[in-house]
Formats: sequence, structure tokens, C-alpha cells
Amino acid sequence: MKKIFLLIPAITMIFSCSDLTEMNVDPKKPTITKSEFLFSNAEKKLVDQMVSTSVNNNVFRLFAQQWTETTYPNESQYDITGRKIPDTHFLVMYRDVLADLLDAKKMIAALPTATPSEVAIKENKLAVIDVLESYTYSVLVDTFGNVPYSQALDIIKYPLPAYDDAKTIYTDLIKRLAADAVILKKNSADPNFGAADIIYTGTAASNAKWAKFANSLIIRMAVNLSDVDPTYAATQVQAALASGPLASNADNTKLTYLTTTGNQNPLFADLVTSKRFDFIPAEPFVAAMDAVVPGGDPRMPKYFVNATSPAPVIPAGRTFVGGTYGEQNVYATYSHISATLDNPAFPGTIFDFAELNFLLAEAAEKNLIPGGSAKAKTYYDAGITASMADWGVAQPAITTYLASPKVDYNNALSGATYKEKIGTQAWFALYNRGFEAWTSYRRLDFPILKAPVSAINRGEEFKTVPVRYTYPGVEVTINGTNYSKAASDIGGDKMTTKLFWDKF
Repeated sequence: MKKIFLLIPAITMIFSCSDLTEMNVDPKKPTITKSEFLFSNAEKKLVDQMVSTSVNNNVFRLFAQQWTETTYPNESQYDITGRKIPDTHFLVMYRDVLADLLDAKKMIAALPTATPSEVAIKENKLAVIDVLESYTYSVLVDTFGNVPYSQALDIIKYPLPAYDDAKTIYTDLIKRLAADAVILKKNSADPNFGAADIIYTGTAASNAKWAKFANSLIIRMAVNLSDVDPTYAATQVQAALASGPLASNADNTKLTYLTTTGNQNPLFADLVTSKRFDFIPAEPFVAAMDAVVPGGDPRMPKYFVNATSPAPVIPAGRTFVGGTYGEQNVYATYSHISATLDNPAFPGTIFDFAELNFLLAEAAEKNLIPGGSAKAKTYYDAGITASMADWGVAQPAITTYLASPKVDYNNALSGATYKEKIGTQAWFALYNRGFEAWTSYRRLDFPILKAPVSAINRGEEFKTVPVRYTYPGVEVTINGTNYSKAASDIGGDKMTTKLFWDKF
């Protein structure tokens, strides 16, 4: 009998574990996930990449000369290969954003639907994913030029994807975005991702905001295209306007971060927790804002701060002083980035109402929409107002600023072209949105930015401000044939090679 009792525990163990492979499963490391988790992760990875100032991720604020570096100015001198910055940008966008969005899309597409509401929710989710995919591809095009698109992400069928023509990608994205906006407006009474949507919260009300974002992206891309195909650009801008872009700052496309570790704005890690002092405002940007009105642009105290111990030496008639762009700078000698951006919960913005208005002002001047200079002034004023309001500037100060001689759009004494007026004010408004500031500069050729002396001395390619990233080094090595064709098609893999829409 004793032997029988000893066998019972063993028999129990065998039958309670009918599949012995379960013993090899770590419950803390799941092998399956939900579409909601993939979508949230893609949103965060995307915004993180666009708002980070880590020189391992992107150098957009530096290329726009809004910020510069202190001890290690390599990236301000246009060295983007030393830290493999193009590789990181390319990798994050394809692997961490687009791949997760594609997996989420496949999972949602496979879900059964039994009711009209379930159908609508499914359509909304797929449309929102498509909007984010379109945004991501547009950023890749505006960074590199031709990029993998039609063969991207299918590693089984296309392990070495070809590069698509950038303009062809653009027009396809615009078509996709227009269709997405229609779906989201049609299903406006139904939600999409719920709390998993960490940009627009995923409620039924957010469908309208996603549709507005889609239409605003169309306007951005169409204005970019306007020097290449003005007729097509005009058609797209007018259609997107009729469908409805962002209507106020309340519609801004942004992710509000949290104070918990891992969910903080990347700027907090770059500027605070790193305990480094690598970045300061750049003098070209600070000087321009200081010169536009007596006492400086009212956004400056929101953007910058002067240390008190030791205090920087401020030139006469100035309120702040920036570091020499592209050179080594002693941190304590200059004004600093304001504490507003040090907040771990500070939102990361990828599109806002101010940007939209400057795009529409440009569209009016280019006759993409009716109204000419009079309409351009309306949008120009609205862009400045939206930016200042978003940064907490009081309305009386905004009104005074708009009427000042160097700001007033109709002031004939300024002698500025519309490109200079819009380009300068967009530069100011797109502070802390380096990618968009750099894109606005490339399209309008204002403000006038100069390469630093240290960069110029490094060779011919460094004599001007870069207008694109070079392709990732890993593509040269692994996908060499397609890389070589892409480089040839765009006119050479150089930072000075203009994108297809950058005609002037």
C-alpha cells in the first residue's frame, strides 16, 4: 500500500500537465498580443522619435538652427553618420512604428463583425491606423526622398525591398488620407481604439479629430508639392479644406506624456535625467526673435530662460543670447532652454493649428486657394495667434505683436517677400518641432541659414545646411542594389541633394 500512495503524486502531475510544452512558457513574457497594444506602442514610438532631441535619434532642431550643442557639436556640423542617425530614424519608423501598425491592421482585419456598430468600429480602427501609416511614410519621404513603400514590411516576399519614387508615394498617401477622412466622418458616432489611442483618446468624438488630422496632412503634402505640380496641389488643398482640417488648438495632434518612468517626454531624459548640458538655444534663432519687436518676441520667455548664477552676458538691447551655432559653447555663458520643456508630461506634438495656418497662408499666395495676399494675411495672423495662445501669451500682447512694423503682413516698409514673412514666423512658431521647422525652411528658403565655419571646412558637401538625410549605412551594406538605384534616381545620396518637391 505504501508504494501505491507514493505513485499518486506522480500520476497527478502527469495528468495535470497534459501538454508538457506548457512548462516551457514564461507567463511574464507573452508570445501573443492585442491590436490595441501594438497600436499604442506604435503611437508612442512615433511621437518619441519625432520629439526626441537625443543625437542618437534625430537632429532636426539642430538642422533648423533653433538649438545648438555645447561640448560635442558634431551633429551641428552635419556629422550624422558617426552616431548612425539615419539608421536609427529609418529603423524606428519601419520596425517600431510601421511594422506594429501593420500587425495591428492584420489582427483587426481578421476580426468577425456581426452588427453595424462592430463594422463601423472596425472601419474606424483601420482608418486611424492608415492615417498614422501615411504620416509615417510622409516623414520618411521628407527625410530621405525615395524609400521602400510598395514592397516594405513583407520580409518573406521582399526581404530586400525596392525603393519607390517619392512623388508616387506622396500622391498615393494623399489618396489614402482622403479615403480615411471619409470613413471617420461617416462613422463619427462610433469609437475606435478607446483608451488605447493615446493621442486622441479613441472615443467617438476623436474620429472627427483624426479626420481633421488626415485633411491637414493632405494640405501639408499638397503645399510641399505646389512647386512641382501646382494644379494637382490646388485640387488637393481645396478638397481637404472642404472636408475639414484642424479648426483650433484643441485639435492639435499631440501625445500628452506622463510623469512615470518610461512614459515621460523624451526631452525630460535628454535635458534632465541625463544630468548633461548638451543643448542651448542657437543664436540665429534667438537673435531673430529678439529683433522682431522691442523687448523681443513675447514667446521668448516661454522658450528660453536666463540663469541667475552665473548669469549670461546679454548684449545691449537684447533679452536673451544664444550659443554660436555649430561650435563648442560653454553652457553657463548663454541662455538656456526653458523649464517648460523640462516637464516630463510636456506634450509631444506632430501637427498643430499654427502650422496649418502658415501652410494655408502660403497656399493663398501661390493661388492654390482663392483670396491672394488678403487671405494669406488672415491665415498668417491666425498662425501667429495660434502659436502664441498655445504657449500662453495673453491676447493683448498678441494684438500688439501683429500690428508691429516687422510683423504686420501688409507693412510695405518691411520689403519682405511672402516667403520671408511666412517662413520667419513659421520658424518661430515651430519651435520645439524641429522636423517641421526644417521642412518649412527647405520649402520656403527662409529664414536664411548658414552652415557653421567648422562644417564648411570639412568639405564641399558641408558648405550649406543639409536638405535631407543620407540613406542608412545598413541599407548600403545589405540592400545595396536597391540602394544604388535609389541614390541614382534622386541625384546622389548626399545631404545637399534636394527632395523632389524642393525646387528652389
